Amino acid sequence: MSGHSYDLIARLGRGGMGVVDLARDEAGKKVALKRLTLHGSAAEIARARQRLLREAEVLRKLHHPNIVRLLDVVDEGDEIVLVMPYMAAGSLAERVAQHGPAPAAEVERQARRLIGALASAHRAGIVHRDIKPANVLFDDRGEPCLADFGVAISRDHTHGLTATGMVVGTPGFMAPEQARGEQVTPATDVFSLGATLLFAATGEGPFGHGDPALLMVRAASGKVAKVPRHLPASLRHLLRRMLDPRPERRPTAEQLAAEADAPAPPRSWRPWALVGVGLAVAALAAGIAVSGSGGGGDGTADVVTPLPVPGAADPDTGEQPGRGAEDEQPCTDLPYQPCGEPEPAPNTDGTRCLDGYDDYDGQPANGCEAVPDDQDGRELDSRIEANIVPRDDVDRYPLVIDDPQRHLCSGEVEITLEAPAGMSLVLEVVDHTGTVVAEDVAADGVPAMVVLGAPQCDADADRATFEVVVRPEGTARTDGTYVLTRTGSF
Repeated sequence: MSGHSYDLIARLGRGGMGVVDLARDEAGKKVALKRLTLHGSAAEIARARQRLLREAEVLRKLHHPNIVRLLDVVDEGDEIVLVMPYMAAGSLAERVAQHGPAPAAEVERQARRLIGALASAHRAGIVHRDIKPANVLFDDRGEPCLADFGVAISRDHTHGLTATGMVVGTPGFMAPEQARGEQVTPATDVFSLGATLLFAATGEGPFGHGDPALLMVRAASGKVAKVPRHLPASLRHLLRRMLDPRPERRPTAEQLAAEADAPAPPRSWRPWALVGVGLAVAALAAGIAVSGSGGGGDGTADVVTPLPVPGAADPDTGEQPGRGAEDEQPCTDLPYQPCGEPEPAPNTDGTRCLDGYDDYDGQPANGCEAVPDDQDGRELDSRIEANIVPRDDVDRYPLVIDDPQRHLCSGEVEITLEAPAGMSLVLEVVDHTGTVVAEDVAADGVPAMVVLGAPQCDADADRATFEVVVRPEGTARTDGTYVLTRTGSF
């Protein structure tokens, strides 16, 4: 479909459907290549290809300074490559995680930009359906842009690409009607954008924290948290209107855009928005939900999570991501790449650890030596060995206890956690309502142990479902292995 060529600089992310690369176009400008590999049967591949080409068609219709543009589409047979501008300053989710909530003036600035972008999409007949902090990306000037229209729907396109009854979106930022499986409309996007702006201002969405299933229940029931009173009145008023549980009472994006005629806030917001400039960040944070293809067919839109890996040097210039050679600035030592070193230290981009890794020994030469495990999310059926990497890692394991004979909860289930030397770990067991039903701490060589028995057992059910949570306590960290074991039954 495209005759253009692109020179690879570095790998930015890898997910379930493909990878995102940093590259240069023929004019030498940096771009992000979202390379999507098609898998499955011939019918599934055809279905996935149809969805990908639909995303390309949708994006090509959108022309707004605060929407990530589609620059090109490259068809490579088993792969389709979407070419996007390189968004150098990361996502809203990353900014809040790294630097805390944004100042209110900055949130109001983001609101004006993103509402205008959403109004433009809605005028084109396009509903995004998955607006969330990870899908708001910043350019190198600190301008927020809506990204990833991969699950968008358009009035100009044929329906049927998503299975009937499938709920596509992210529970923590989903409108109540969307969580209930009702018709998705532009009002749905207004709610999700309001939820995203609330997160920018407070670090929390409208349904609080918890398991996705619990957030879905809260969303479906319309249990929207009150907007905090410490926010300015103008921002509170905007968020309350956007987060109204009843879609018919929400203002349209067009109405909100028409109201946004206040003068721009002072420039004090700029450092918060621009802290991350130069980091290697994927142009799109999530993949495309493809029913029946193994790429999100379970109805979740958040199916591709880029995990940055070390990049390769540009074959022509030797430049590394984040070095800024194109700006012709004098060489400056980076934390993990001194001047003269051809590549960053392992598991870094030269400036910081790549996502998922961490530096526990404080030695820049060996980079971020603490490597994550792949156990998170695995069902706890007997024994799990894992670690706490990165330092803010919280591991969650489903725990399913069967009682097919309904023995009136006569047994017990014992869960034990052994922490590695030099670190304390908290062991929690959470029930399906999000309530912590058992808790203990493993520290100083003493394991944590909790017992589930009659108080946690439902005598009228033949199965009980819990979540086992392992999280660090205190500041001490090691990449040593912890051991989580389960014995017994109801």
